Amino acid sequence: MIIKKFAKYAVLLLLSCTADYGIVTNITETVDPPPTEVVVDSLVQPAPPEAIDVLIILDTSGSMNDDYEQVSRGVEILRGDIENITQDYKIGFINTSLMEPYFAGPYDAWSTSIDFLLAPYALGMDSTEAGFSAMYNFVHYTDEGESFFREESDKLIIFVSDEDEQSPLTAALFYEWLNEEFNEVQHDIVAIVTVENGECGSYFNLGTKYVELAAFYGKVGIDICSDWEEWLTESTYLVGPVKHINLSETPIEESIVVYVDNVITEEWYYLVETNTVYLDFEPSEGALIEIGYVIYSE
Repeated sequence: MIIKKFAKYAVLLLLSCTADYGIVTNITETVDPPPTEVVVDSLVQPAPPEAIDVLIILDTSGSMNDDYEQVSRGVEILRGDIENITQDYKIGFINTSLMEPYFAGPYDAWSTSIDFLLAPYALGMDSTEAGFSAMYNFVHYTDEGESFFREESDKLIIFVSDEDEQSPLTAALFYEWLNEEFNEVQHDIVAIVTVENGECGSYFNLGTKYVELAAFYGKVGIDICSDWEEWLTESTYLVGPVKHINLSETPIEESIVVYVDNVITEEWYYLVETNTVYLDFEPSEGALIEIGYVIYSE
């Protein structure tokens, strides 16, 4: 019995004299890299148009009154660039709600600078800013629309608004209609709208649907609060060669590879601010330009 008690006390003593070591466990968490996918944006260097029809869909609501002069200047500059390629062109203006009077034009090589200056002021004031449905209804249900677009001519559509597009049509559905309507000719669009982080600030609504439509053409929206009239021509391939491509997704920059006619080229640079690849040379007519890159997928 005495031995048992001694043994019990000895164990307690040993336990009380043992150093107080904590058990430290290092846990290393393995994090899988985010999933990625490959995207390829491409286009074929277009041929200069032999004939072209240009339609400007202009928001004529009250907040746009101060923009009319800039619109006129921009179209006059565009007209000059078109005439470097062809004298066979038509230019017309409609508003975004087809409120009477909804059409100004058509203007051509015989029109004066005064004609272009006064064109926006000849349109009725908009009640809604529904550019997609306005163009659709103009083409299908008005006498002017039925005669404005010629079957054999290329088409350039320019949207100008400080509000988002307000019709029930989505950008994808409108893009599909444009491709069906003009499937026999080249066509292009330009969106001059309020863009994210643009100069307009937060006072105006973003032209989200217009920007989405521009993305289908490998472009971004042009900031309506910038001096856009000087580089309107550079925003359409129909009146100048393609030397840049706006990417459809945000790339992992170091993954970008550029091909021209299936041959890798290093003569390019990328600007993250515009998500655009710029070529240092002018690809020849009919050249296939492809830009491959990796993106993080969700």
